[in-house]
Amino acid sequence: MCPKTKVCPRTQASISSPHIFLAATEHIAILDQGVPVWNQWRKENPEIVPDLSTHDLTGRFLQKIDLSGANLKAALLTVAELEEANLDGADLTGANMTGADLNKSSAREACFSGVDMSFATLTFADFSGADLTRSRLSEAILFNTILRGACLAHAHLRETILTGSDLSGVDFTEANLIDIISEGAILPIDMPKMIRKKLT
Repeated sequence: MCPKTKVCPRTQASISSPHIFLAATEHIAILDQGVPVWNQWRKENPEIVPDLSTHDLTGRFLQKIDLSGANLKAALLTVAELEEANLDGADLTGANMTGADLNKSSAREACFSGVDMSFATLTFADFSGADLTRSRLSEAILFNTILRGACLAHAHLRETILTGSDLSGVDFTEANLIDIISEGAILPIDMPKMIRKKLT
């Protein structure tokens, strides 16, 4: 974990929090009614912390959903449609987000520790301050993505597209950077060297 990285929100909440935790089965029942119903429920119940941990949300259409502060630990979100979703402060530790669509999403200060986002698209997304420690971003597309102050320590990036992205202040400590594409990106001063394995 990066020294500057905050404790993931759900970890901290389990220690001490005024928020109310509801059984995951009740949350799933609300989610199954559709994103508009879910978002309205979030507005009416801001004190409740959604728990969708370990749930299978593979391929679900969740565009513009409000998952801010939610517990999504170890959730299955492969090829899920999360375009313009609000994931600010959410905890997705250990989730599988392979091939997920996160275009234009907001995940500021969210926890993606150990998350597999290989082949995911994060175009024009905002991941400022997010914890991506030990995450996998192989062949992911981060075009014009904001990653200011994010932690990618021990992360694995192979053929990852970072074109035009803001990587200022990103911690790449011991990250594996193989054949990444970073043209036009704002890079941190201490950006580690990239490994070239593909023949040009």
